[in-house]
Amino acid sequence: MSVSEVGDGFQVLFEKIPDSEEGYVLVQRHFEFPDGGKCYLETDDREFCGHFRFRRARLSWKRFEMVFGTKPERKIAVFFKATDSTYAEVQRVLRIMIPEIYSINASDEI
Repeated sequence: MSVSEVGDGFQVLFEKIPDSEEGYVLVQRHFEFPDGGKCYLETDDREFCGHFRFRRARLSWKRFEMVFGTKPERKIAVFFKATDSTYAEVQRVLRIMIPEIYSINASDEI
């Protein structure tokens, strides 16, 4: 898992195998131009690539879920392990990109 911030652009990358094109989810958003609240989503499955407004998003200490699209509604869940500092940085950047995101505190998670 990695976080990048350059100027008005933000991204979070979840990778199954570092530097591999297999098993990854990338979420980006750039604020230099109006984007209608859409994030760019890219995965190794081209069906799940493009600019989308997330209908729901939820972040916990072990999982990031996002729901987007209509007819059909699509859902992606990413499972991960993170240190406290990495989780805090991912949470910070995802809140910038997706202000409506619901985050669960470690003490609230079962």
